[in-house]
Amino acid sequence: MNREKPESVEKLLEKFFREVGEEQRFRESKVFQVWKQVVGEEISQNAQPIMVERGRLIVAVRNSLWLSELGFERHKIKRKLNRLLGKGTIREISFRIGNVNEPAPESLCSETAPAQISCKPQVEQEIKSKLEEIKDPELKEILKNLLCWQRD
Repeated sequence: MNREKPESVEKLLEKFFREVGEEQRFRESKVFQVWKQVVGEEISQNAQPIMVERGRLIVAVRNSLWLSELGFERHKIKRKLNRLLGKGTIREISFRIGNVNEPAPESLCSETAPAQISCKPQVEQEIKSKLEEIKDPELKEILKNLLCWQRD
């Protein structure tokens, strides 16, 4: 009996996003998961990624001291991120003074139903067609929300 090894959810998601032409966005979204691992505890408490779009990472920093300090570390952080996320995922990092919140919970999953996110009708229709083959309604909703969130 030939049994295939089960694939991790992350690998399945990566495969899905590659098939729908959104692999870059999927890799970019992982910045939020690996940020603390890349920069360490002290920096992660004083600087947090707030957005990634087309390879450009925007990071909020607590004050001008951190803005200056991290400006010098920009290329080192970019190299470390790209080592984990894939070559060329992050092309540029911009630091801005802004609100730095308490770290988000490490788990993106919850036992409650996923929140409903709405997006432009044209985008929603495109996403719907990409998700036609997904049978699990909860997974379909999570993927729709993720794709919609990344497009708006």
